[in-house]
Amino acid sequence: MAAVEALSSSDVTKVGIIVIVALVVIGALISIVITAIVGRIIVLVVVVGLAVLVWQQRTHVKNQIDKCNLSVSFFGIHLDAPDSAVKACKNR
Repeated sequence: MAAVEALSSSDVTKVGIIVIVALVVIGALISIVITAIVGRIIVLVVVVGLAVLVWQQRTHVKNQIDKCNLSVSFFGIHLDAPDSAVKACKNR
């Protein structure tokens, strides 16, 4: 029959230190992964928001030109309507 050895107080200290170091390393790795995911989500939200804003501005410009309101701006920059739109509006 094999004898079972009990843990001594020095063994408990070693196991405790190993567990603490392992938890710190695992926590650091999880922190890096979560930070990368959160960073990607933030970039995605910003890019989608900018795309929606550009699309809204584009639609606004198109609607104004369709109504023959040829004095339009795109993000504060004055745009000149194409000659075909000017001619079409004069023929109305």
